Amino acid sequence: MKPRTLVIAALITGLGNASGWAASDPSSNPAPDTLPEVTVRAQRSELLPRVSQFAYGITEPVNGEGLARWHSPVCPLVAGLPQPDGEFVLERVSEIARAAGVPLAGEHCNPNLYILMTSQPKQLLLAMQKQNRGVPFGHAPPVSIDEFIEKPQAVKVWYNTYRTTPGGAAPSAGVAPAAQVVGGSIGGVTTYTGSWLDNSHLQSPSEFCFSNVYVIADQTRLGALSRGQFADYVAMVGLAELKSPPHLAQAQTILKLFDGAPDAVQPGMSTWDQAFLKALYLTDPSIKVQRNQLGLEMVREIAR
Repeated sequence: MKPRTLVIAALITGLGNASGWAASDPSSNPAPDTLPEVTVRAQRSELLPRVSQFAYGITEPVNGEGLARWHSPVCPLVAGLPQPDGEFVLERVSEIARAAGVPLAGEHCNPNLYILMTSQPKQLLLAMQKQNRGVPFGHAPPVSIDEFIEKPQAVKVWYNTYRTTPGGAAPSAGVAPAAQVVGGSIGGVTTYTGSWLDNSHLQSPSEFCFSNVYVIADQTRLGALSRGQFADYVAMVGLAELKSPPHLAQAQTILKLFDGAPDAVQPGMSTWDQAFLKALYLTDPSIKVQRNQLGLEMVREIAR
């Protein structure tokens, strides 16, 4: 797929350059977990609490109900990189989405996952806010948008979500969109037409889906990352709504990319990262014990 163009790309300053990436991209062949497969098979009972801690540490249910994910096909757009690098990131994110079972749009589609590289993220976000605040920031209050813009991070992620009925039916007239920023709800009023599920302790009456996601990367903070590491990190945060900051403990994960501890940095997505994304899209988001199911599915994937 070729990188798609968008008006927002014209706002980006300080484009990336190929020389800023490391010479190789080891994430194209993700490193396996350090536990040998035979050991994992023999110690599933020991693996389960570890991967469950990882799943709980990086996720937080929307409004305390369920985990948001993509229901509409994902259409990534990469802007602010030279064409070869942009194509690499686009293809890598698409590859990870396919492997995880994330619905993926065709080549000619309307972008909904925006991956934006710039040396001036604050100026870019201010321009986006000024031009059409409702498109990137949904119904979020200005104070929440301002806090997001001012937050100093190498990579910032803004999620916009909406409700659907279980199974992914289109939202009814009584369902309003809910704006989300990485780390928790930031506004938007969500209502739902009641049903017998409202009284269920096991199942939520609705599911949360992404309408669009914005990943803004500060080129000046990326250091000596390879484009493969960057693409894998972007895929992880762009295909799942994660806590900010996540609680990673001793987990082997690409999410440690900006922790500042070189010995903890993965060359690419770990087997735990891959298993998490696959489990997220296998489990039922309307079930209130979904995060418990994540751990079980991850163990099955890692130890198979």
